[in-house]
Amino acid sequence: MDKRGWMMMRVFINRYNPKAGDALLKFLPKEEMQVVLQQDIRSTDLTPILHQPEKLVKQMHHSWIKPLLKKFPDELLPVVGASLTPEQAVGLQIPLSPASIAPLVKTFIINNLYHQLEVHDLLPLDYLPETEFSILAKWTKSQLMLLIDFLGLYDLATEVRRIVNRDYLKNIYTCLTPKQFYYLKICLQQKERFTTPKLGIDPTKKNCEQLKQLLHRRGLFRLGRGLHHQHPDLIWYLAHKLDTGRGKILMNEFQASVTPTAESVLKGQILNLMNFLKPELNAL
Repeated sequence: MDKRGWMMMRVFINRYNPKAGDALLKFLPKEEMQVVLQQDIRSTDLTPILHQPEKLVKQMHHSWIKPLLKKFPDELLPVVGASLTPEQAVGLQIPLSPASIAPLVKTFIINNLYHQLEVHDLLPLDYLPETEFSILAKWTKSQLMLLIDFLGLYDLATEVRRIVNRDYLKNIYTCLTPKQFYYLKICLQQKERFTTPKLGIDPTKKNCEQLKQLLHRRGLFRLGRGLHHQHPDLIWYLAHKLDTGRGKILMNEFQASVTPTAESVLKGQILNLMNFLKPELNAL
């Protein structure tokens, strides 16, 4: 039985015989009993497992799907495109099938993509432990990108504290949105709790594009390390809502070592921004 099957067994026990609980597992071989015990699921709802392939593929950024298309013949690609979301199909530049796609065909395509991903051990989102960061899994790519951009302002604040030349500061400030500039001032009022490498900006020049890229990279650094002790499956979902480049960086930062002090500070920064950005997030 694969991991998905063991998850279903755990949910069946929760649903139909919760009082007996793990006592039922004594009838299984020891190895299999251990596998079921490892399924830390309290839900009694089987729906998340049954709809996992469709929900998972639907939420992914198209760049993760692109390599999987090699398994399909060219003449079948329009059918694949029609089985995906419109945004995914446009991103993959797949011409849509002129005919409507039967639900059974769509299910076959989605299941094929899901199996290629080899994520049978991945818990459905509904089964993940509830934390203050669980809501991030429901955010869109645009919302996550906004959070990441603002997290990088903490690094910019460190740089700005060392600059006294007004013209140099102007080169930086004019690259920020009014909301970013406002939050940068908040960051400047906070005491630095740990050091990070310099951003590498040249304040003598106005290079907004470079500044944006540097801030975004540092935002990924802070998000990944701030979520260091979250469930790894949550990070998988977040990474796959982003494009492959950003997603892989996020997963690498999540796996990197981080001191308890730094992690605590980063968690606080993420939570503060999640609250600060609520009006903008609702508009995206």
